[in-house]
Amino acid sequence: MKFLIQRVSQASVHILDTDETNSIGQGLLIYVGIHRDDVDTDRKGSVDKFVRRVDKLELFSQSSPPAPLPKGEGSNSKSRKSMWLRDIDGELLVISNFTLYGRNKKAGSVDFVHSAKYDVAEPIYDYLIDELRNKWLAVQTGKFGGQMEVSSTLMGPVNVVLEW
Repeated sequence: MKFLIQRVSQASVHILDTDETNSIGQGLLIYVGIHRDDVDTDRKGSVDKFVRRVDKLELFSQSSPPAPLPKGEGSNSKSRKSMWLRDIDGELLVISNFTLYGRNKKAGSVDFVHSAKYDVAEPIYDYLIDELRNKWLAVQTGKFGGQMEVSSTLMGPVNVVLEW
């Protein structure tokens, strides 16, 4: 599985075939790619590992700078507290994206042979969403395999890729 995680101040997805829009405020926009080999591995273990990892990512910081240290007590440049998603009441927008496993072997040509097939990837994605919703109340999604328009405002920008 491969995850592209973006720290956002807001994000939304418009699902074209249902005309539905799901949006979040500050949090993480997560694109999920499922590899064809993920169907043969311990997908429950991989999903559980990712859910634990998201819970511990320190991608946010306090919005206000720390108070200055008294003169002579050193620099406070590292005294900003890193914060977890839960510390900021952050939200998640999770979108399936088979193109994360795209590869370009010939100029201009991209193939997706490493992406899992729709019928075996969808249950893995659904399990991931269920597990994330068990941890956080604010989880929005796109539509697996659907045509979508995604809009976001990146903070930083901060992008993290996790894969296993």
